[in-house]
Amino acid sequence: MWLVKTVRVKAFEPTRVKKQFMALLLENSRLMNEYLSLMQAHQTTSKQHLHLLSYERLTQALKLPAAVVQTARDKAVQIYRSHLAMKKDGPDCKLPCFRMTTPVRLDRRCFNIIETKNKLTYVAAMSVKGGRVHVPLLGQRYQYRQLRKIVAGELKLGSVELVKRGKDFYFHLAIKKETPDIDPDYSYTPVGVDLGLINLSTSVILKGGRPCNILFQRGGNALEMRKRFATFRASLSRAGKFRRIRETTGKERRCMRDINHKISKSILAQANQTEKPIIVMERLTYIRERIHRGKKLNAMLHSWAFAQLQEFIAYKAAWAGIPVMYINPKYTSQQCNKCGFTSKANRLGRSFKCGDCGYELNADLNAAINIAKAYKNFAPGYRSGALGARDSALTLQARA
Repeated sequence: MWLVKTVRVKAFEPTRVKKQFMALLLENSRLMNEYLSLMQAHQTTSKQHLHLLSYERLTQALKLPAAVVQTARDKAVQIYRSHLAMKKDGPDCKLPCFRMTTPVRLDRRCFNIIETKNKLTYVAAMSVKGGRVHVPLLGQRYQYRQLRKIVAGELKLGSVELVKRGKDFYFHLAIKKETPDIDPDYSYTPVGVDLGLINLSTSVILKGGRPCNILFQRGGNALEMRKRFATFRASLSRAGKFRRIRETTGKERRCMRDINHKISKSILAQANQTEKPIIVMERLTYIRERIHRGKKLNAMLHSWAFAQLQEFIAYKAAWAGIPVMYINPKYTSQQCNKCGFTSKANRLGRSFKCGDCGYELNADLNAAINIAKAYKNFAPGYRSGALGARDSALTLQARA
C-alpha cells in the first residue's frame, strides 16, 4: 500500500528567480483557463482529445516546457470533472476561473531535488519559461529529514506544486512511501485512545491485561482558547464586522490543528515504546447526533475537531507502520474495566466508581482501558460480544 503526504519547503532568496516564477504562474493560469474553455466548448474531458486540439499551438505560443503544459492540462481536467460533478447537485455552479497566483503543478520531468555541499544542502532544479533554474530549499529539521530520504531513495517524490504566499514562494512536495498491508492478530499490544474535552485524549498501553504508560493530554488551554474566540466573535457579530469573524475563525482552526498535530505525535511516540503496537479508537460516526449536554456544551462539542484528531493519529500511525482499529463506542465510559459491570450511575463526572465492585478510577482512563481491552475481546471478523453488539464488523485498517 502506498501512502502519500505533503511536505512544504520554502524557496530561499527567490528574488533572483522571482520574474521567472511570476511568469510561470501567469502563463500556467492562462493555460488552465484555455483548457477549461476548450473542455466546455467541445464537451470533453479526454486528455488525448485536448492534446490533439491544442498541444502544439499552446507550446509554441507560450514557450513553456512540455511537461508544464501537460501537468496544467491534467490539473484542469481534474478541476473540470469536479465542476461537472458539483453541477449535478447545483445547476447554478459556475465554471472556475484561475487567477495569476494559481499554483503550478510540476512532475519529475521538470522538477528534481539535488544534494549539494553548500550551507543550504538541498537545491530544487526546475524548468521555467526560458530555461532551467536552481533554487536553494529552506526548512526545519523535519523538512530536511524528508529531503534527505527523497535523495537517498527511501521516499518517492510525486507531484510538486509551486505556491506563492505573500512575497514568498513555497514548494509543496507530495512524498510517497510503500508500507506492507498488516493483518493484526493477538500478538499485538493494544494502545487504547479515548477522546474528550477536559482531557483531549487519554491513552494507555495494555500489557498482559495490565494498563501502563498512561498519557493524559489536558484540554484546559484549548477550552479557554475556544471560549475567548467565541466571546470575541460574538462581540464582532454585534458590531457587524463579519470579515473579521471569518479571519478569527481561520486563526482558531489553525490553533486547533496545531494542538491536534501535537497530541497525535505524542500518542505515536507513546505507541512506539512497545513492541507490535496497535492503536484502538472509538468509531465516532454520528457522534454529534448522540451528544445532548445543554446548549453551551453542545455548541462546544459539535465544533470540536474529534475527527481531525483521529485522522492525524491514523495517518501518522500508517506512516509508521502501526495498524489502527475502530470499535463501537457503546458502553466504553459506563463499563467497569475490572468486573465488567455496566451502568450509567458508574460515571460520576470526571470520576468512575463501579456500583458493583466499588472500583474507583479516572473516568477517561477507565474508558481508554475498555477501548484497549476491546481489541483482545474480539476475534478478527467476530460481530458481537463485550461492549455490546455492533452493527458492523470491526474496522481494522491503516489510513493514508
